[in-house]
Amino acid sequence: MLNKSTLIALSSALLISATASSTFAARSIEANLSEDTAQAEFDTLLPKTSNLYVNASLLYTEENSNSSALVGTVGFQGVETDNAPYRAAVGGRLYLYDYGSLNGAAIAVGGVFYHTIPGAQRLSAGGYAWYAPQVTSFGDTERIYEVGGRIAFRVIQNTDIFAGFRYLRLKNEKSGNTRFDDALEKGPHVGFRLNF
Repeated sequence: MLNKSTLIALSSALLISATASSTFAARSIEANLSEDTAQAEFDTLLPKTSNLYVNASLLYTEENSNSSALVGTVGFQGVETDNAPYRAAVGGRLYLYDYGSLNGAAIAVGGVFYHTIPGAQRLSAGGYAWYAPQVTSFGDTERIYEVGGRIAFRVIQNTDIFAGFRYLRLKNEKSGNTRFDDALEKGPHVGFRLNF
């Protein structure tokens, strides 16, 4: 399976190529931090499509004292924006993770929804949910799910700052004495999102 250096290399190559290519340039880049976690993510419109987006993220967390975890994602979503006061997306996402002696992958389905708060055009709120059951999980992975929410404030044109909460849970049934069924990461974070 993938180790940490491979995950970092793949995610870095994807982020660099996506932001450097004029036909596949990032539409948004975001980063968020907490006491134990750092995450970077980019989102872009696929060329020659009107609403199909691809995104990738890399999360590093030291939430659990036993070992640090690295989680990478790549996803495709149909996104509805059309100058509406909300942003909604539904699609799929591939999760790749490395946590101590555990590593694996799973394909999750889910979506996101964010809405501008009426009467406060610079303020928005929303959340997301992704779920990968056993049937779309590979190797020793039994299940992955992630839920979260945030409140964002547009500080300048196309730039938001936000406060959010994330809960990312993994169930892995590795043979032998190694078993994990707990949160890889949970808690509040703060961050920013640049929209191009």
